[in-house]
Amino acid sequence: MPDRVAISSVSGEMAQLINRYDWQQTSLGPMSTWPLQLKHAVDLSLPSQAQIVLFCGPDMVAIYNDAYAPTIGTKHPGALGKPAREYWSELWDDLRPLLMRVMETGETVVAKDRQFYIERGDTPETVYFDISYSPVRNDAGQVIAVFCVVSETTSRMEYEGELRRLASIISSSQDAIMGINLDLIVTDWNAGAEKLYGFSRDEIVGQSVNVLIPADRLDEETRIIEHIKAGGRLDPHETVRRHKSGRLVDVSLSVSPIVDASGRVIGASKIARDITDRKEAERIQSVLAGELNHRVKNVLATVMAIARQTFSGNTDPKMAKASFEARIHNLARAHDLLTRGSWESASLSQVVAQALSPYPSKAFQVEGPELNIPPKAVLALALILHELATNAAKYGALAVSSGRVMVSWVAGDGTDTGFRFVWKEVGGPVVVPTSRKGFGSRLIQSLSAGQLQGTVEMTYDADGVRCEICAPLSSEWVEEDHELVTEQGGSAGGAV
Repeated sequence: MPDRVAISSVSGEMAQLINRYDWQQTSLGPMSTWPLQLKHAVDLSLPSQAQIVLFCGPDMVAIYNDAYAPTIGTKHPGALGKPAREYWSELWDDLRPLLMRVMETGETVVAKDRQFYIERGDTPETVYFDISYSPVRNDAGQVIAVFCVVSETTSRMEYEGELRRLASIISSSQDAIMGINLDLIVTDWNAGAEKLYGFSRDEIVGQSVNVLIPADRLDEETRIIEHIKAGGRLDPHETVRRHKSGRLVDVSLSVSPIVDASGRVIGASKIARDITDRKEAERIQSVLAGELNHRVKNVLATVMAIARQTFSGNTDPKMAKASFEARIHNLARAHDLLTRGSWESASLSQVVAQALSPYPSKAFQVEGPELNIPPKAVLALALILHELATNAAKYGALAVSSGRVMVSWVAGDGTDTGFRFVWKEVGGPVVVPTSRKGFGSRLIQSLSAGQLQGTVEMTYDADGVRCEICAPLSSEWVEEDHELVTEQGGSAGGAV
């Protein structure tokens, strides 16, 4: 018959299992033969809420209490009364040295968060325990059992590991992450916040978050914290914060509540991202869109004006069509020049060379320094040169072999930021001035006053036409740029 434990009043599953167990089949023998010290150790362990297991005798037979049973999972209840090496085989190489140290030396072995590898369910686990292994001695002072008080810390270790990982993520994040309490005092500060705002952790923690808020936005912070106190959160929104240097920084800010273990809101977590580059890109995009708007209006208005003046009253459709195509082709080639220069500027010498390329080069004398002119000046001069050259080829210096055209320019039109451009024909047919202005003259006048924002002087000398243009080198597009050649009437033919 199995023996009974010394304290028969002890209740619980393990007390019943121990009472019913056939100890005679183990190396410990019948319970009646157990040393009194071992019985007392078992008696002490059974009612305890601490997790306790005893490894007894030379085979390290296991006896444990109810509190310990859940820690070994599927090993329970089969592990009761069995040698440790059988039911803890997967960790025996790790466990045995600890137990033998107590058995052989009689010392107590203590460790915090001791790692073990255990198979107590469907999958193997790495677990952690605080352990205290102490000896149980008989009357002769011999160690007859190891009294193991353990406390599993796996959940805490995993939680702390998660916190460390989270802290590492926060610490290394490029976003600015900070914590504040409900009094608006900064409590946490990562490297991203230091980079964005310029304050080191030591400088800012313990200070009011208001040092980061522009004076005209202090009420914004008050509204945010009131919203957080109510348990709300703020999705990313754009705002402005102040750098340590005093400069303002565009940021995208999101805010979430920080709660304690009871769920009470105790502060706020803020994540800010520098959007200065994006805002600047949006500004540039807006400027470019405005500039493109002017360019498109200008080009369309110019094309419409050219079409209107070319075809209005012209009795020869074929000639009008040819003139129109030539002017549009010249405008397109000017755009090609600007495209190669990223629409920032183009060389005046290239503009001249391109406009005069359909004509013999020996008929021209071109002089001028290297000078880059803005987009609207490129388009205007390309059209002006086309009209001057077309007129010269029909009626002026380019109509005869003896004619020459001198093209020159200098930087400076009476200011430090302008230029003066001169077209002068010599050796051509005698020029007969006319009181009626043709399309070319009107276009030149309109472009000079509009896009170039300058002045033009047309002189009809007997030797040939002379056109002098003075204009600033402004690169800005103005609202009136697209208002070109509004005068009705005229024809594609005739003198400039």
